[in-house]
Amino acid sequence: MSFLSYLEEILTYYLEQLGLAWWVEVITHEPRCTYYFGPFITAKQAEAAKKGYIQDLEEENAQEIFVTIKQFQPKELTIY
Repeated sequence: MSFLSYLEEILTYYLEQLGLAWWVEVITHEPRCTYYFGPFITAKQAEAAKKGYIQDLEEENAQEIFVTIKQFQPKELTIY
């Protein structure tokens, strides 16, 4: 692991603990679920990652997918 990667992990950890990290919130109608992917240091990083999460859910036949980028700390990563 490079020194920069290590610093990024530390920063991400502290932002998450403070509720300041960014998360991708994905809500699907079928199945009726809310998923949280993250944490990310910036909204831009979360925005760049969301395409992959959407693609994975579409491959699993999820329907009506809504995506939001949020700065907070989810209590659960998947809510059914």
